[in-house]
Amino acid sequence: PRQVASLLQRLAAAHEQLGDHDAAIQALSSARDLNPSDLSVQAQLAQAYIEAGRYDEADDVVDQAKRQRPDNLALSRLEARALSARGAVGDAVAVLEGALRKHQEQPVAHVALANLYSEHDRIDEAVRVLRDAEMQFPGDTQVVFQLGAVFERGQRFTEAEGAFRRVLERNPEDAQTLNYLGYMMADRGDRLDESVELIRRALELDPDNGSYLDSLGWAYYKQNALDLAEPVLRRAGDQLLRNSVVQDHLADLLFKMERYAEAVTVWERALAGDRDGVDVSRIERKLGDARARVRR
Repeated sequence: PRQVASLLQRLAAAHEQLGDHDAAIQALSSARDLNPSDLSVQAQLAQAYIEAGRYDEADDVVDQAKRQRPDNLALSRLEARALSARGAVGDAVAVLEGALRKHQEQPVAHVALANLYSEHDRIDEAVRVLRDAEMQFPGDTQVVFQLGAVFERGQRFTEAEGAFRRVLERNPEDAQTLNYLGYMMADRGDRLDESVELIRRALELDPDNGSYLDSLGWAYYKQNALDLAEPVLRRAGDQLLRNSVVQDHLADLLFKMERYAEAVTVWERALAGDRDGVDVSRIERKLGDARARVRR
């Protein structure tokens, strides 16, 4: 049963990538029936319910799991995620503050609370939590990386770069940090040659990572090296069909290459995707422009 449950979890992950939440939930419910005490199945099922907007059912799964493991940090994070998604931000903060009091010794507890603040643009509070964590865990690169990500979200780019550089001093082969710093520079049109080099180093460490491929393609696009950008952005787009940012990047490239019909298709895909981190009205305007050019 455990092997079958594991296969069902992988199947559910594939369904989620395609945006088919109902199929993912069905697969994970079957996996839970086979292996009811497996925390990873319960957590993945709760996350699938959250993605589907079925928050009451997510709460039920988390509540059942917490009866077995009342102080489990991962379950507290899921509980907070469900509360945050339905707009109960204060309650979500209370859950993670309580979890942090119980798990002071775990860097991830500090990072989880900071992430929640950051998601709701409470940047100063997120920075405070992570600064405290950095003093408590001076060698922990996860905390410093997250501090950089929070600074970037708050458009405090110099401070973000400083945090990312500190991570790379400790671990020059931290692919996530190489990519994040390279992408941040590319997106701003800043030191594009170095940006490309950083992202290439990330891809040497993780060659098939769709997010890193998107970063490299976007850096090439910013350099106006469209022939280099196209194959990389296509690979990223094929991998991350539901990622609206990635689809928007590919559509921008196609539009610039005057392939307007293809750009229309890809921008439609961007609007049908997760819509995370994109300006929907801006994509709709670009889509309208591309459609008008197709009709000419």
